[in-house]
Amino acid sequence: MIHLVAFIDIEIGLGRTIYQDNTLQISEFLIWPMISALNNFVSECTASERGLVNAALEDIKIYLYSPLGESNPLRIVFFTDLFDNNEYLEKKGQAIFSVLSKYISFETFDPPTEIIGRARAIAKYTQNFPTEILAPQFLDELRQKLMILEESESIYVADFFIGDIDQGKVFTFLESTELQEKDSVVLFSELLTAFSIDSEIFVKSSLSKKERIRLENLDIDTNELIEGWFLKQLSEQESDFWLVGYFYYNKRKEEEIKQYLNWVAVKMNEKLSVLNLKRPF
Repeated sequence: MIHLVAFIDIEIGLGRTIYQDNTLQISEFLIWPMISALNNFVSECTASERGLVNAALEDIKIYLYSPLGESNPLRIVFFTDLFDNNEYLEKKGQAIFSVLSKYISFETFDPPTEIIGRARAIAKYTQNFPTEILAPQFLDELRQKLMILEESESIYVADFFIGDIDQGKVFTFLESTELQEKDSVVLFSELLTAFSIDSEIFVKSSLSKKERIRLENLDIDTNELIEGWFLKQLSEQESDFWLVGYFYYNKRKEEEIKQYLNWVAVKMNEKLSVLNLKRPF
């Protein structure tokens, strides 16, 4: 979720806040020069005109978007949760810039109320997952089918949930913390950053020695197991919601597992199809 949006001249360290919630308490006299200094440091170390793109302050991410290209010093700056998707932030950044471009000034920033209201509405926009669409009968069917796969030792589920690109995990179908070696929400965010927020992703990898030992200590036969991640956007391209699976599975059962995951996605799409998920940007 976005906690602050501003624009900054990255070369001279001047910035103006567009939107801020109550999460952060920062001094504008300190933060913009600090970001400018970080940018100069990154540029000198990497010999790149791109400079600083993102940084982290404990559980807050700072992300810089260049609406006029990286050779121009203007940046739209986002302070967000760590898992917020970068591609999604850039779409918001471009939309905010389109609204405010002719009002951006480091001397007097005083756009009309309607204009700043539109920019803030884009910054604050989020989709809230409607958990009420998940009827108990549907959840029982989903979990029963998954339990059959687990009982046949075809799959071991570490986490199976609905992910939101700016709110993280919003609904959990099934979870086993003892099977989780990685933070599933962080990995969900990283996979979307590495690929595209408008695609289906199925990633698989061989077990590490550490994973193999950990699973065998849980009395799981790792002979034909591999690690898998499945991400599929739900409903439509402007939906914030993804079906996310983190699991270990028998490589001989891959097609059967994909069929199950796609069946869940189809069922979820049917339930979400009645909603208007179109973004205002």
